Amino acid sequence: MPEPDAQPSVQPTGWQTVVVAVIVGVGLGWFGCAIPDAAGWPLPSPGWVGAALIAVLALAVGFLAWSTYRRLQVRREHIAAGRAVRLLVLGKATLLLGAAMAGGYTAMIAYLIGRVSAEVWTPRVIIAVGAVVASILLAIAGAFLQRSCRIPGPPHGDATPSGLPGSPPSPG
Repeated sequence: MPEPDAQPSVQPTGWQTVVVAVIVGVGLGWFGCAIPDAAGWPLPSPGWVGAALIAVLALAVGFLAWSTYRRLQVRREHIAAGRAVRLLVLGKATLLLGAAMAGGYTAMIAYLIGRVSAEVWTPRVIIAVGAVVASILLAIAGAFLQRSCRIPGPPHGDATPSGLPGSPPSPG
């Protein structure tokens, strides 16, 4: 049985980790354009399908975050530990994936603007901007899903015994 003052074993994803994911995404996005450009190959062209899939994934994770929040925080229902862990991992993964993809698409935009004529890069940049927005929404949805997995404390004025997880310490 854990000690009453024990800290949770799983911490929320820190902002430093998100910044690292963005930096990795920027690097991959930049090299994903620089290598084909240096080899004389055509530059990558983001498609609407990719941006739309990211947006659909963001909506799905956002809905999952909302329903998990309602279930755990509002209705105070119990969910199986395995499901809670899977939801938490999905939240953490989509937060980092969305951050990395936003960085990658932003690097692609920066690379395209400087090296391709306006009539060629304009549609590519518009699609990439849509993908950046969808990626940011995916990261936000992942953060909300991660946050919705927290075990709620007892409601104010609750007579819950102090030995249960999430209950306030008893006055001493």
